[in-house]
Amino acid sequence: MSEALLHDRRVLVVEDEYMIAEAVSRNLRKAGATVIGPASDVEGALALLLEHDDVDSAVLDINLGEAKVYPVVDVLLARGARCVFATGNDRADVPPAYALLKRCEKPIDTSCIVKALLDGDGGGTRAAGTDDPSAMTNLRECLAYLITVAEEHGETLLVAKLCEAADVAAEI
Repeated sequence: MSEALLHDRRVLVVEDEYMIAEAVSRNLRKAGATVIGPASDVEGALALLLEHDDVDSAVLDINLGEAKVYPVVDVLLARGARCVFATGNDRADVPPAYALLKRCEKPIDTSCIVKALLDGDGGGTRAAGTDDPSAMTNLRECLAYLITVAEEHGETLLVAKLCEAADVAAEI
């Protein structure tokens, strides 16, 4: 694999199995990416997104313990980031709002992830589940959470931007 395939890409890794998270992160770095994380749960991933507003791609496991990764995906898609599921879940188990996202099956093949991150379709090119009311509800809830966290950290500008995003989401 070429060392520079993912040069200038900032990729969030969300995976709750330590060994898999480390292997994916290591292989993304070998492909030239700057890895953000890994995060092992939804809260950790959302916190990383508060710290890093320039994430342009993400590799995400769907099942994070008892939780699903979809609130993180909603934030990433709202930002225009490309999302790739690295999962053991069957395609039929993925809600319709996320059906167009690229998917690599476990055990993870690095070339599948790199190809999915480089492909022109199935990424952050469509609004997050605008045709699915539950996805929009999740997005609104996630924005409300992010606003609260940003307020707690005194991030006034970020709070303002998140409030703008919440206003747009409320109109959809």
